[in-house]
Amino acid sequence: MRFRFLIIIILLTNEKRRDYKIKIAFKTLGCKVNQYETETLIDLCKEQNYEIVNFKEKADIYIINTCTVTREAERKSKQMIRKAIKKNRMAKIIVTGCSAQSSFKDLKEIEGVHYIVGNEEKKDILDFARRTDNQFPSIHVGSIKNVKKYSTLSKNDPALHTRSLVKIQDGCNNFCAYCEIPYVRGPQRSRKVDDILKEIDLLEEKGIKEVVLLGINLGSYGHDFSNKNISLAKLIMRIIIHCKRIERIRLSSIEVNHIDDELINVIVQYPKICRHLHIPLQSGNDKILKMMNRPYDLTFFSKKINKIRKKMPGISITTDIMVGFPGEDNCSFEHAYQYIKTCEFSKLHVFPYSDRDHCLSRLLSNKINDITKKERINRLLDLSNELLIKYRQKNIGKVKDILIETIKKDKVGAIVSYGMTDNYLRILIRDMIPRKGDLLKVRLKELHDDYILGKILQ
Repeated sequence: MRFRFLIIIILLTNEKRRDYKIKIAFKTLGCKVNQYETETLIDLCKEQNYEIVNFKEKADIYIINTCTVTREAERKSKQMIRKAIKKNRMAKIIVTGCSAQSSFKDLKEIEGVHYIVGNEEKKDILDFARRTDNQFPSIHVGSIKNVKKYSTLSKNDPALHTRSLVKIQDGCNNFCAYCEIPYVRGPQRSRKVDDILKEIDLLEEKGIKEVVLLGINLGSYGHDFSNKNISLAKLIMRIIIHCKRIERIRLSSIEVNHIDDELINVIVQYPKICRHLHIPLQSGNDKILKMMNRPYDLTFFSKKINKIRKKMPGISITTDIMVGFPGEDNCSFEHAYQYIKTCEFSKLHVFPYSDRDHCLSRLLSNKINDITKKERINRLLDLSNELLIKYRQKNIGKVKDILIETIKKDKVGAIVSYGMTDNYLRILIRDMIPRKGDLLKVRLKELHDDYILGKILQ
């Protein structure tokens, strides 16, 4: 009788195991390209019947998609790896992304890491999830400097949001003095037009209203094709003609030297293209820009943004500013501060310079200390807040199309809606409850904390 009972227990246990879904948790650090690639990996996991759980939960497999653009990004990447190991010491730990590509020798010293997977090998990550190697860490990082072909890794089951990322380009040929990206992402390469349209077709079917086109160096799209009649502007026109139900096309970060007359005229011609451009400046001082090996000076930058604003009055232009590049003395910083102020950006993304292993800037003298960097960052953050308030105030009284993204209760329990304008303003709506994904005309009434209070027009 006891023997038969044990047989039943074993059978029930095996049945439970057959029903058990392996749990995978993801953590993404860094840019929107990394976010997009994580989303594609999640799609692959769902297709293979894995259960996706929150990174804070106990999982069987943890996949950390790392960033190396700054020393702080690399530190956070390592922190997340150690958090995953601590959460479940029996779990399989897979590290991928840019830090894995550049610093795999360093990452392999973290006890508990099983696989370190490079950026080009990222598409095969489920193979590593299934493997049962006995010797760890197992490193799978190939050379990326001679990669010529775009690796297609697209979303098959987009999450039910109103906005979706669409990656169209990878790699960079610029070799700015401070930047590791060409060494961890490889040379610039573009995705085929048909592949892009196919993915956006799927997004349309799922009810997505806005797509964000992104790449490591977005404006270089098409430069590597033998057919020189393909450009970012022409791709956007193809998307607008082919994908009728997409209401908005938003561009992610784009370099100023890639914003040519063709692209400006296309944005002007088609209202579906969002009136917001994120154009990295990095420094407001010509001496520093030259040391950075940036492909423009302040005169070129000013002429371009003035042309954009003349063609599209009211457009939001945001930017990146690096603080503390070697040689940025007090005079250089003050000059940069005043130039940034006169540009009247809508918002600044400010971050400190840090030496990176592959970059020429690490060899420069006259390094800036951390205390000075912090003081300058705080000044620029205060300026960013002033510029944002000023830009938001300019929009009070205007009528804008709002894409509703979130509906929830506020602090007092009232149901409110939140949305985004095409020029990247966050809007709060109290007067009625629309549906998520609705595109509505709203009059912007008054500033309200981090939002503008809007009223839906009947």
